[in-house]
Amino acid sequence: MTSRVASKTDRGTMRELDKAAMGRRIREIRLAAGLRQWELARILGTTQSAVHKYEHGVVPEPRRLVELARVGETGVEWILTGEHWENGATDRPRLSSGILDTASCLCALDERSRATLDEALRIVREAVAVLETRSEEPVAQLSPHATALRAHAGETLELLERAWEIQRAVLERVVRDAKERLAEG
Repeated sequence: MTSRVASKTDRGTMRELDKAAMGRRIREIRLAAGLRQWELARILGTTQSAVHKYEHGVVPEPRRLVELARVGETGVEWILTGEHWENGATDRPRLSSGILDTASCLCALDERSRATLDEALRIVREAVAVLETRSEEPVAQLSPHATALRAHAGETLELLERAWEIQRAVLERVVRDAKERLAEG
């Protein structure tokens, strides 16, 4: 079995996922947090043996990747690739805990709920766009809901979209890895 798996970059080109390097990044997260393998295992809800495997190139499950990102105060994409998808930066610190908490919650959604969330995000995007065009309008002329949405919409929308993007990317990676394992087997 190879330590590299093809992955899609933000530009749509294929490149290799270096599992050994991913394992080193997971170990770096653990050591920076001052944790032993068994302590990280407890946080991740897994075994010390599983953490050892992660540090040696086994790709963790999506929910564990999200939790690792939270422990390391970084993004799942950095753990997997060593880069941040938005700009290719290689420094580790990245996502807020709110984004990671939301991404973790999204792991539990079923297919129908995911479709509902996609539709809700579309509606919020449209509402934000309308409010942005009316930004000069006095707040008193807006409904209480519009005022609240205008006050928090950008921040909330960004949090939800980034968390949703993480969840989708992790699910795509897991499905792709599973297909590759089945094809090899």
